[in-house]
Amino acid sequence: MRRKVILPTAAVLVGLLTACATPLLTPDDRKQVCQVVVEDKLGLPVFAPNVLSSPVGGLTGAGLGALAGLAYVPIIVAIFTVPIGAAIGAAGGSACAVASLAHPTADADFVSVLRAADVGVLARTVEAEFNAPRDECGQARADRASAADPDGVIEIEKVRVGMGCMLGQMEYWIAVDWHTTNLRSKKELNSTLTRCAFTSIRNVDDWFADRDRAQQEIERVLAATGRHMVLQLLAEDVVRVECRLQSNEAGEIKAR
Repeated sequence: MRRKVILPTAAVLVGLLTACATPLLTPDDRKQVCQVVVEDKLGLPVFAPNVLSSPVGGLTGAGLGALAGLAYVPIIVAIFTVPIGAAIGAAGGSACAVASLAHPTADADFVSVLRAADVGVLARTVEAEFNAPRDECGQARADRASAADPDGVIEIEKVRVGMGCMLGQMEYWIAVDWHTTNLRSKKELNSTLTRCAFTSIRNVDDWFADRDRAQQEIERVLAATGRHMVLQLLAEDVVRVECRLQSNEAGEIKAR
């Protein structure tokens, strides 16, 4: 139970970082940009170690909890929420730090699985999902059926991946920095961050014990993250629902 108290803190921090980002295209842009190419020149994702899975996890958790207690509340209220957040964060961080002692090679093992995965599935999924037929592009596609050049480019600037605490079910997250440009007007249409948190049906020990299945799961989560990127991009209004994913016994990735 103590592990779960960390999650609201992380959610608040992500909200602070992404609150100003507007990923979606305008109605006119959706009509003009009907086919894109996705450029991913970064190669392997960057692994971000969990700051709570360390000997100072308790102190770090206290700091993050205090920050969460300060967010979005008046100063008079923060007098109460900051110490409460710090206490909750310290408890969760300490539990995370203790759990990491039983998995001293977890970071290296996770990076090894990540490097074996086909990370290109992210870019391929984004391109396929965006270029799928849609009503607003019917005439535009007919008018340019003989043109080989795409209307826009989606550039993946950075992909970061990190793990949750080594407690209970395996958890990790994927964050993608990306932007879209209209190749005809040279106008940048958006620049944003997409972050998806994932919970595996398998526990930490079982996850690391089956590397092949873990690799396939990461690939599926990357694909699901790509689909969420396109959902954000083509939505008529800003998608405010946090991207939270989970797997089932069949290995399918679903929203939760």
